[in-house]
Amino acid sequence: MSRAVHTVSVQSPHPGAAREQPRTLEVVIPVYNEAEVIDLLLERLAGALSPDKLGPLGITRARLLFVDDGSTDETAELLAERIASGLDARLVRFSRNFGHQSAVCAGLDRAEGDVVVIMDADLQDPPELLVPMLERWRAGADVVFARRRRRRGNVLKRLGYWGFYRMVAFLSDIRLPLDTGDFGAMDRRVVLALRSLPERLRFPRGLRAWVGFRQEAVEFDRPERQAGTTKYAWSKLYRLATDGIAAMSTRPLQAAQIGSFFFGLLTLGFLGMLVTGYLTRPSSIPTPFLLAYVLIATGNAVQSFCLYILGAYVGRTYLEVKARPPYLVMEVVERPPDVEGSPS
Repeated sequence: MSRAVHTVSVQSPHPGAAREQPRTLEVVIPVYNEAEVIDLLLERLAGALSPDKLGPLGITRARLLFVDDGSTDETAELLAERIASGLDARLVRFSRNFGHQSAVCAGLDRAEGDVVVIMDADLQDPPELLVPMLERWRAGADVVFARRRRRRGNVLKRLGYWGFYRMVAFLSDIRLPLDTGDFGAMDRRVVLALRSLPERLRFPRGLRAWVGFRQEAVEFDRPERQAGTTKYAWSKLYRLATDGIAAMSTRPLQAAQIGSFFFGLLTLGFLGMLVTGYLTRPSSIPTPFLLAYVLIATGNAVQSFCLYILGAYVGRTYLEVKARPPYLVMEVVERPPDVEGSPS
């Protein structure tokens, strides 16, 4: 029985070549309770996206796309007011909080620019890095991601992020760049390739590496949050880590299979020694008994860990099969067509 194979072709007239014709830019910014930093964010974006900086790069228009992930403060209202007063931007509002990765995916689904930038609103992704990214893109790179040299902030979280990126890279079936987040610029053909992927539970920074194309890094020192509080609690960081590993690799499942098989063989071996010892010295407790007991206890622990890994994959498979959308949009706010404005 033959099986249909579906392929997606995303072509460019001159792959990897320098881009010379006028282009448009769209900056996707997920926001969640960021009212305290909105004014400073827009001020720095206005400086980073000024015509004198974008003109030499051939960028004819720079538009902002905010994705509000169910904010409970005045974030959405502040952005809507700025858009109504002429800010060249769109605001997509979720019906509730679906998570940062869903907000990134929503931005990619709606971005219309020839080049699309993903960045956080807390200014830990410096807007001043946009021009160096766009220069690399203009020179021919399809993906330009920001790689952190140093990260400021909580020591435990810094160690957690350090370990997370290395664990995901080690377990992944593809080469994932270390110390990189969602902050980066992508050519439109890369965005279209990401849109074409069928899965609903997504790890955008991993999928960005999976689609390939020409990718380059821009290094920077990640500053501390400028205002407000972090939205990534330990529980969300744990979810990000497990989603990233489960989305990008089956190696944990393979490790679980190998571990279970190995300890199963050892258990059978020591069980054979136990039976042999009992048959040869029936009046005494065989020496291998203690070793067999320790091995069985260890094997049970390994099997429990394997069940944990299996549960992570089964749970995500269950959610994929349900085919629920990763987010629901409640409202879209756009600039009135008769209002002229700029990212200020």
